[in-house]
Formats: sequence, structure tokens, C-alpha cells
Amino acid sequence: MQIRTTARHFVLTEEMKTFSEKQIQRLERYFGHIIDCHLILDLEKNRKTAELKTKVYGTVLSSKHRSYDLYDSIEKVVGKMETQIKKYKAKLKDRKTKKVFALKNQIKTPLSIEESEFEGELEE
Repeated sequence: MQIRTTARHFVLTEEMKTFSEKQIQRLERYFGHIIDCHLILDLEKNRKTAELKTKVYGTVLSSKHRSYDLYDSIEKVVGKMETQIKKYKAKLKDRKTKKVFALKNQIKTPLSIEESEFEGELEE
């Protein structure tokens, strides 16, 4: 997973960068196929905004949080992203289950027709 951090309207300290990377690394616990994470930190007067865009296979998930503390914003935005990733993973599992079920039904239907024809030949 590649992590990019962008700071707008202020200079990003090394401490804040390591804190944000540790927080984002937690996302791999929930979904191991994350391609890219881009954290955008913004400072407007006394409002601090954190926006996290996460690229996973097939889609881009994004979350945003605004507060008066930048560390709090980072924690909350990662928490929101955890929720989105959990939902995305559940959706993928559900799709996979439906595909497997549909394939099993397609396979069973032709076999059952052939079996009934075969049984008819045995009876004659």
C-alpha cells in the first residue's frame, strides 16, 4: 500500500506524518488489497480538515472530517474509512457468494436434465 500525505496552508512536521501513517496502516487489518491512500490535511483559520482517499480494486473510497484539532481529524477520518472498507469488503463477499451460487445452479440444471434422459433410456 502506498501512502501519500499532502499539507495545505501549513508545513507538515515529521511527527504528524508518522502519526498519520501509523493510523492509515491500521486499514490493512480490514482489507489487504488497498492500492493507494492519499491523505490531504488542510488548515483554514482555526479549522483543521483531514480528507482521506483510498483506492481499492474497482473503486475509490473517500472520507472527510473537520475539527479544531488535526490529530483528532486524522483519527476520525481513518475511523470513517474503516467503516467504508468493512462495507466494501462485505459487498465483495456477497457478490462472490451470489456468483458461486448462480454457477452451481447452472451446473446442476444441465446435469439433472441429462440424468433424467439417461434414466429414461434405462427403463426402456
